[in-house]
Amino acid sequence: MSTDESLLSRIQEVRIVEDVEEVNLGLSKGWIILMVTENTTIWDDGSKSSRITYHMGKPKTLPI
Repeated sequence: MSTDESLLSRIQEVRIVEDVEEVNLGLSKGWIILMVTENTTIWDDGSKSSRITYHMGKPKTLPI
């Protein structure tokens, strides 16, 4: 089993967010960033806009 498979097997919930404040709040509550993606759009006038998406995972907690 690779490290990635081991990590993903310990995730109980996944959320996809774009707001950096939500990312920071999630990190402060124990969530981890699984993946970051960026989509860039090039407009007719040559300008560009990009959208960053964070895939966050909430680790499973072990019963005490």
